Amino acid sequence: MGLTRQEAELVNETIPALRQHGEHISTVFYKSMLRDHPELNNYFNSVNMHTGRQPRALTALILAFASNIVNISELTPKLERVAQKHASLVIRPEHYEIVAKYLIRAFSAVLGPAMTPEVNAAWTKAYWLMAKMLTGREAIIYKQFSAWPDWRPFTIAKKAPETIEGDIVSFTLVPVDGQPLPTFKPGQYVTIRLKIKGHKYRQLRQYSLSDAPHPDSYRITVKRDIGASEDSKPDPRQFGSLDDGPPISSAASSASDSSIGSVRPHRPGLVSNTLIDDFQVGDSLELTHPAGEFFLDTEDPNTSPVVLISAGAGAAPLYPMLKVVSGQGNGRPVSWIQASRHDAPFRERVEKIAKADPNVRVKFFRSRLADGDVISLASRFQEDFCGLDWEDLWLYNNLAQYFVCGPEKFMNEIGSHLQKNGVAPSRIQFELYSVGSFEMRK
Repeated sequence: MGLTRQEAELVNETIPALRQHGEHISTVFYKSMLRDHPELNNYFNSVNMHTGRQPRALTALILAFASNIVNISELTPKLERVAQKHASLVIRPEHYEIVAKYLIRAFSAVLGPAMTPEVNAAWTKAYWLMAKMLTGREAIIYKQFSAWPDWRPFTIAKKAPETIEGDIVSFTLVPVDGQPLPTFKPGQYVTIRLKIKGHKYRQLRQYSLSDAPHPDSYRITVKRDIGASEDSKPDPRQFGSLDDGPPISSAASSASDSSIGSVRPHRPGLVSNTLIDDFQVGDSLELTHPAGEFFLDTEDPNTSPVVLISAGAGAAPLYPMLKVVSGQGNGRPVSWIQASRHDAPFRERVEKIAKADPNVRVKFFRSRLADGDVISLASRFQEDFCGLDWEDLWLYNNLAQYFVCGPEKFMNEIGSHLQKNGVAPSRIQFELYSVGSFEMRK
């Protein structure tokens, strides 16, 4: 049952206070919940909490929910993203009970007298409205996961650098039980879980599957984090936290940690660099079922052009799309456009596909990348990209689909260029390698 008109108005009236105090509310919520339930630290990415990215993402979702309380359908893409993340992290309905308690308590602690009994009741009802939408969707996803609803042990069968510099490395993973693996939609990710020496809690991160589906193995591709400022790191698929979801989507390094929202020194790329430096063939880690809302539907009979645009390791989720579409042999056109600072990952594989398939166009660009691999769009790449032929971008085709993956600034510029040239936003999908949802700048 939805909110009454009066309840919706009460929720809407809190929007100015949420804009002013939302991040404080989120921080108070996380601290108190993880203090009382330290076991939840096993689900989350501590870096996103320390830098404040996770509280900011939660604040953005709360504001979006409050702003669309009478038009929830506008939130469908955000909620789908959250539900997919929750399923990949094995979040269960009972977690929502914990969240409800601590979120409403944080509202009251920060808003004070403005959190009247009536507002409290309205927000409690609003929270459970969203929670029921999410748990309902998650139940469907878990059903789709079928015989693989939880963590599954894998071993590393192959470890191979994807660049001359060795800063991007692929890991081929095979299931310990030897049972066939389910297929997935090109573009989706898996969550990995591992224990790192010196850290009390397990570390979880999400990495795009970087090869076409195979019944015997999965492949992920990991990029070394060179230690840029925390706010600018787009370490590929290193979400770890539950993104912009409801409050369970958070991370903290320990229950007593009081540094949430403050940037302090961290070991760069805690999981990514550990995988690259310390994990070898034969080592073990755990995975959950592939998930994610960013994908190319290869079962769709549509044969309109596909344009795949990436920066650096952002090519990881796009390469399976290229490989599967080309392998279908139905003549569907594909354009592969990739920028990289040095050696481009997957380049040899992509060129081999293009050589064998006349329907594949390929463009590689070198670009100067700033700290954290954020593309400096004053670089040559901006000129090169904007100078591409309309044929390369299929701008004259009103049915072409676009998939873009890379740093946020990069995707904003790409999206802006495409839309200025007549591409409808509905035909562009973005994958942001960071916490929170990607939205084009207005």
